Amino acid sequence: MCPALATADPLQLGLPVACDLGRTCFIQSYVDIDPGPAVQDFACGSATYDNHDGTDFRLLSARDAATGVAVLATAAGTVKGVRDGMPDRFANAESRSLVANRECGNGVVIDHGGGWETQYCHMQSGSVKATVGQKVDKGTVLGAVGYSGLAEFAHLHLTVRHNGKAIDPFTGAERNASCQRDPSANPGLWDETVRPAHRYANGEIIAAGFTSALPDLKQAEVDGGIAPPTATSAQVVFFARMINLKAGDVVMLNVEGPGGFAAQSASKPLERNKATWIAYAGKRLKQSAWSPGTYAGTARVVRNGATVVEVSRSWTLSE
Repeated sequence: MCPALATADPLQLGLPVACDLGRTCFIQSYVDIDPGPAVQDFACGSATYDNHDGTDFRLLSARDAATGVAVLATAAGTVKGVRDGMPDRFANAESRSLVANRECGNGVVIDHGGGWETQYCHMQSGSVKATVGQKVDKGTVLGAVGYSGLAEFAHLHLTVRHNGKAIDPFTGAERNASCQRDPSANPGLWDETVRPAHRYANGEIIAAGFTSALPDLKQAEVDGGIAPPTATSAQVVFFARMINLKAGDVVMLNVEGPGGFAAQSASKPLERNKATWIAYAGKRLKQSAWSPGTYAGTARVVRNGATVVEVSRSWTLSE
């Protein structure tokens, strides 16, 4: 049984990022509710990491963050703490020591009363608009999504607390709660405007398409890693970027196009869970130019013999 909510009047949270969840932003990591070294999210899945106390709303790349994706107050309250001025940079061995005790990076803490507070981390340097003591409404712009502090990708980390203890917003319970096999059974703390968008996913294709260069995960976090092909590109590649794959998953890609173009790839079953992953299939140019027409690619994640997610994309080369 899940423990009772800490108060009879819990928060009703709005979306903390001004994005289209599942299209322009994605939940990379949920709260880890396992008290030991193992990991488990609220839906009995593995889309989290050890001791993670919040929810990570990721963007596709730092380039997307540079457009100024707003961070929003999830509920009305009073700004309790603010930090700004830390640089946006991806975590590495050097930066980890530089952000010690400031892993949240640029951020805001809001007191909602009744022992409730929310914390917003990794915001873009120079973007924080909130000031200590400011009264904010649900939806007030606090700043922009970034990757300051200890961040390996552009995202907003949201932590919800009650009386100092982290609360999973998907259940409204503390982190040592039992997981729920039906993730839709409990609306948690999300308000009615947000619930339809919060479709739980333990394995998701966040981007797919055609490119002229072999994709690289690190570069994808910077600029999306997409260089569109042309009629004379040295190669045409169909790729898929994925998050939260599970051990045993198989990633399958199939591409077909004019002039007999065909390419396939199938991974071996993954040996361990993968927070991020990229797969591709394509061909090198062996003639003067690629045949005009429509090239179609499909990516599938197969788990225990069944397709859990599938995405199709196309690229059309005009004559």
